[in-house]
Amino acid sequence: MAVVRQAGLVDVRVGCMIDVFSGSAHESDAKDFETRGIVFSARKPGA
Repeated sequence: MAVVRQAGLVDVRVGCMIDVFSGSAHESDAKDFETRGIVFSARKPGA
């Protein structure tokens, strides 16, 4: 999160973890590495 703020973004919000590879051709690879996606949002000031 600090990296996002260092990039100049504000109002950073972190959502939930989701299994973004569920049902994909690489689902088994993702499970081997316990890969998940995290939804987040932020905005750049003045945008």
